[in-house]
Amino acid sequence: MIKVVFKKRHNDIVSFTIDGHADSVDEGYDLVCSAVSAISLTIANGITEVVKAKAYVEVKDGFLSLSLENESFEVIHKCRVLMETMLLGLKNVENSYGEYIKVKMEEVE
Repeated sequence: MIKVVFKKRHNDIVSFTIDGHADSVDEGYDLVCSAVSAISLTIANGITEVVKAKAYVEVKDGFLSLSLENESFEVIHKCRVLMETMLLGLKNVENSYGEYIKVKMEEVE
């Protein structure tokens, strides 16, 4: 099971963590894992390479975490469309393959 947690402060997503594997089919053929990886890595690259945010990013096997919590309001706001797009994409994957992925949102201060 892939577990995705977004953290939102006020109206802006400030971080996400993705942990686990879908295990929906054999390794290398897992469309759920592929979709989650493609969406999340593209957004992480957009945040760090296009927006040039100094986000904290951690990547390991079956794990991706990105945090903007130490960034200014202006940088977080610039990343808003990317983060909301990622949330929408992963919620769509969850709608189709909910037995393999769970997405939730938490409010932080």
